[in-house]
Amino acid sequence: MLDRIFDLAKIQNKISNFSMPVKKEYYKYLINHFGILFTFHSNRIEGTNTTLTLNDTKEILSNTYDLTKVLDKNKKREINETINHQNAFKYIFEILDKDIDIITIIKNLHKIIGNNIIKDAGNYKTVENYLINSNGEEISFPTPSLVPQKMNELKEKYETTWQDLTVFERAVKLHMTITNIHPFSDGNGRVARLIMNYELIRNDYPPVNINEAQKLSYYAMLEDININTNYKNNPLEIGDIKLFTETIEQLSILTFKNIQKYFNNKREI
Repeated sequence: MLDRIFDLAKIQNKISNFSMPVKKEYYKYLINHFGILFTFHSNRIEGTNTTLTLNDTKEILSNTYDLTKVLDKNKKREINETINHQNAFKYIFEILDKDIDIITIIKNLHKIIGNNIIKDAGNYKTVENYLINSNGEEISFPTPSLVPQKMNELKEKYETTWQDLTVFERAVKLHMTITNIHPFSDGNGRVARLIMNYELIRNDYPPVNINEAQKLSYYAMLEDININTNYKNNPLEIGDIKLFTETIEQLSILTFKNIQKYFNNKREI
């Protein structure tokens, strides 16, 4: 554990001391390389991409995919989902130095991922939503009438008590609260992972990509965190986040190792 914390401290120090040209190149890498993987796997986890391959995703996001040959309605939707998610990730970099409150950022991320796909993109849900957990049980979330209040509570905690947490704990709390409130009709998981990465990037830590192959263990961690909480009525009552936080820390270190490999022939970072 101490080795991991020490590694993260060194990584943050290195990124925060990047010269402007290096930082621009670092951000460019995150968008054009890490971002492709993040978009592909985040959409695969949600089941919004069932046919596009990673190579398809690369071609779509580099504008080399022949869209004129796509006639299937579902594939067109998947392509739009891919473009939207990447645009939402790019949005993070546009606002890093801007003073925008966390609720506006969350709504904007949802508006971008839902562009021309989710009817009420950028707005809170108007109909109750639920999911089925690994035990086959129906899990419901706060009713639409409670969402504004709960999101305001998120904002208050983010601006006050959560600032005393580590960056990774705060990022995980943001993710868990969006997951627990489920404020939107669709796209909550993608927004949760995007806002988590926003918090990491703005604090000079590498973002994380949860691979599709990690989907079951990822969902299991989320269920375990909530197992002894009354998160439907109090979605900000978040359980033990230690394992999830450690996992995100390890994934952040992995991202940095991949960055080092990429830049190995260009410059040492």
